Amino acid sequence: MKELQKYLLMLLVLFLVGLLFFNYQRTAQIDEMREQAILQSRKQFSASLSAFDKLSQNFYNDYNDYIARILYQVESGGEKDGLELWREELLNRLYPPYRSALLFGLNQFQVHDDQGHSFLRFHYPKHFGDDLKAVRPSIRKILKEKRFLKGFEVGRFVDGLRYIYPLFYDGEYVGSYEWVWNHETLIRELRRIYGGRYAIFVRRSAMRTITIPEKIRKQYNDFPGCPAFLYQKNAFNLFGPAFGGFMQKLVDTPALCREMKRNRDSAFHFKIDDQDYLVTVLHLRSISGEPYGDFITIDEENRIADVDRLFLMEILFMFVVLVLIYILLHRSYREKMFVRTLLDSQKDLVILTNGERLKDANRAFLDFFNVGSVEEFVHQYGCICKLFIEAEGYVGRGQDGREWLEYMRKSERENRVIIFDRNRGEERVFMVSLNRFDNTGLFVIAFRDITELEREKRHFKIESMMDHLTQLYNKRTFEHFLRDKLEEIRRFRRDDVAIVMFDIDHFKRVNDRYGHQKGDEVLRTLAREVASDVRKSDFLVRWGGEEFVIVMESTTLEAACRKAEELRHRIESVDFGMGWRVTCSFGVTMLRSDDSPESAVERVDRILYRAKNEGRNQVICEE
Repeated sequence: MKELQKYLLMLLVLFLVGLLFFNYQRTAQIDEMREQAILQSRKQFSASLSAFDKLSQNFYNDYNDYIARILYQVESGGEKDGLELWREELLNRLYPPYRSALLFGLNQFQVHDDQGHSFLRFHYPKHFGDDLKAVRPSIRKILKEKRFLKGFEVGRFVDGLRYIYPLFYDGEYVGSYEWVWNHETLIRELRRIYGGRYAIFVRRSAMRTITIPEKIRKQYNDFPGCPAFLYQKNAFNLFGPAFGGFMQKLVDTPALCREMKRNRDSAFHFKIDDQDYLVTVLHLRSISGEPYGDFITIDEENRIADVDRLFLMEILFMFVVLVLIYILLHRSYREKMFVRTLLDSQKDLVILTNGERLKDANRAFLDFFNVGSVEEFVHQYGCICKLFIEAEGYVGRGQDGREWLEYMRKSERENRVIIFDRNRGEERVFMVSLNRFDNTGLFVIAFRDITELEREKRHFKIESMMDHLTQLYNKRTFEHFLRDKLEEIRRFRRDDVAIVMFDIDHFKRVNDRYGHQKGDEVLRTLAREVASDVRKSDFLVRWGGEEFVIVMESTTLEAACRKAEELRHRIESVDFGMGWRVTCSFGVTMLRSDDSPESAVERVDRILYRAKNEGRNQVICEE
């Protein structure tokens, strides 16, 4: 049942992965539509400005010199009555082209002097002389840079797209003038060229400190769902009540406010009356680079519905495929459960394998390795042969260059013995029997636990190697070890193995004063202290009586002597409960390639004798 649950979980994960993948595709397609819509909206917006660029440039070409000459003469004269006459002449001369521009949608035409003051407002001729640079960043900018400026900006009376031209007379800056096209004009031009639905929203913060409050209340409406923005009162009714109603539904969409607050170009889609729309939001900045508002484009986008339908079809198809896969897996599971029932009736560990990969196993096998399924075992261990412990007399991962299964097939029954490690540090010994499973190339292999029998055999062998009092290796074991180590030194030309011999000073005094039982306790304590302070790679032996030997590998004579000195200090600091300190004498030498076991022991024993003869409780190293 757990395996079936695993299949269900696997299919559920596949379904979720597929769902995420298809949703990613759907999102990517919609994002691509949004990017295309943003690019198209930018293109349309830029193209719609070309007409205003041309009108403004033509006016500049026709009247630039004339306006510059008037401002120069004004600055040269300076009389108040003269100023009025120049304004009247300027108004009379330029009113016809101004009137024509009004019919096209011009919102404002204003002339400024060289100090940034309003010289003449064609839309408010009686209102002039105010300091524009104090409230208009664009005026401050043209006074400083004296170059053409174009962009959106809010003024005291009107806002919109401004074209500001610097004026020069005989190379001297004499002032500037500006044309302002309102939002309605821009939208009408877009509708004329491309059709579609458009709107412009202005940030309340852009006009809070500049525009006269009465003008704001007269020209703009609040945006109920987004208090940070305003829109012109007649903006939604430019093209009839239907468009106004549509725009009212759009402003009630929370997504619109959210996207406008992001201060960057974006797009989102929404649905009205079962129709999908793609809304593009272009972030507008003023001439000075501050946030001004947002330009909105609304287009019908039927491809979104197509993408959604494709997404649903993909999900449905994937669901049907996964259901069919589950049915096949369930049938296979039932067949496998029948075979496993037969295997689980065996107490021995039983597997079905081709020698390289485990195909099936009984419950005893799975419980032994603490796994829930064959797949989990394969995932964790791979080939079962990787768990064989390499040991003399037991079958390892490979024998005589052959695979373990091939070796077992051709070996005698008594030689088919392996050691398993459950990954817990607990080794178990098994006798292996195998039989061919039909003609499939598979074998049924049974592992019978004979650990206790092997343990008894090992116990007797280990007992013969250990010193019973100190639980260290005994002299006989040391002699075998030393013989093998010297052979290794000769074969590999090693010179990094030291031998240290030490014994307890005046140990006879301990036995004589406190008895042999106390002497045995001293030997056990000393063996325990030294064993805890040497490396695992060091070979510690009770040589006999109160004498001990340490074989240190991967060391130098100096390092071995230092270690011996550390051990001497440690032993001297141990309280053996006798009222006086136990000390030891040490002899240290390096094993040589020409040593025999006898010569090595004789040399280190001779050095130890020097340490005892020269006062005891010291370390003497071979010179």
